[in-house]
Amino acid sequence: MQFLQSLPWVDPLSLAAGLAEGGDRYWVFLYSGAKTSYSGRFSFLAYDMEEKITGDDFSALMGRVSGNQSRFENMWLGYLGYGLKNSLEKLAADSPNWLDLPHLCMMKFGTIIEFDHEKHTVTMHSCHSNPRIPQVRKAATIYPIGVKSIVSNMSKDDYLAKVSAITQRIHNGDLYQANLTRKFMGEFMEPPAAFEIFRKLCEASPAPYSAFLRLDDRHILSSSPELFLKIDENGHIRARPIKGTSPRFADPAQDKKSRDSLATSAKDKAENLMIVDLMRNDLSRSCVPGSVATSELFTITSHSNVHHMSSTVTGRIKPGSDTLDAIMRCFPPGSMTGAPKIIAMNVCSEMEELERGIYSGAIGWLGGDGAAELSVVIRTLIMEGRRFEFQVGGGIVADSTPEAEFKETIDKSRGILAAIGLLPSDIENLYVMH
Repeated sequence: MQFLQSLPWVDPLSLAAGLAEGGDRYWVFLYSGAKTSYSGRFSFLAYDMEEKITGDDFSALMGRVSGNQSRFENMWLGYLGYGLKNSLEKLAADSPNWLDLPHLCMMKFGTIIEFDHEKHTVTMHSCHSNPRIPQVRKAATIYPIGVKSIVSNMSKDDYLAKVSAITQRIHNGDLYQANLTRKFMGEFMEPPAAFEIFRKLCEASPAPYSAFLRLDDRHILSSSPELFLKIDENGHIRARPIKGTSPRFADPAQDKKSRDSLATSAKDKAENLMIVDLMRNDLSRSCVPGSVATSELFTITSHSNVHHMSSTVTGRIKPGSDTLDAIMRCFPPGSMTGAPKIIAMNVCSEMEELERGIYSGAIGWLGGDGAAELSVVIRTLIMEGRRFEFQVGGGIVADSTPEAEFKETIDKSRGILAAIGLLPSDIENLYVMH
């Protein structure tokens, strides 16, 4: 990226909207749509794709992600799908997904625009001496989005029964926790404007790790609040798993009661601590002995639709390991599996009977200086023409109650449902896809 150019401050969404109206078939927008104490400073808009790596394992990335260049000189942006787990461990095979995407898609772009939300600066990094700049576009008029049909991989009764089955296996001593998820698949009446749905998603569910990826005729729209891994150029690594959720309420007193209930919940603390221990173990595989520590425990953060409990685990990558090695040793995010990790992944595959796809993986960037930042793929809508899918879930532990777990999945889906014009009641009782 030998050419730098400073641009006047502009709303990142408005500039990305201009790109969405153009003819680019591949581009990535990583949007810090909500400022938090742990993230939300930078957004990136990347276009003019130069190279694309896809595959079902990490091998194509090996040797391509270096730590001896400038950050933007060799920056890769894209996703790491949950299915990469099968290339890292001996796991049960999953059934094909509703929308079939490669397990890995990382791209290198000729132009990357960096937005600093704190300094209100915009810097263009480009390989071109006279790079094109997208036109600023304000929000378009969104006509009602018509959903023709929506089904799931499990009915409400199925989900309740599977939660009960998992809790029984926990009581039997097979495992401690499993992150059971439920997938929703549907069709729109007509293919909607994907970026305008993304705007609605950002409005309904603002998040520090929002993302919009255009991959030819497929679109990935994410509003994740969860950090998977953040690594700086000196090898300091941080994970911030979320485990524990309670709903938001319009009434301040009721909302505070919900937040306080989460903060004092023994069940949610136990659930969170299991994943903290799992992440400590994962990080220790690539970190300097003794450097892995828990810097925050049971922190409550409030988002538009839910309150979350999260903790922070840090470490320092040891000599002989690098950024990609650390990512592989922690993948997939422990908050989306359960514990012990391998057993939990197999139990989830058995119960869900359908590949998760991108969901439960990671979205973000890997820099040429060894730095990286990846979110956990939750609160994410995937679109292809008229077809769409999204997924929600939660950690099942010994004292989980099926009805409460089911309600949590509905609460987590509210942002996506609002973006596509559905209500929570529309997904409570669905036909199952066979």
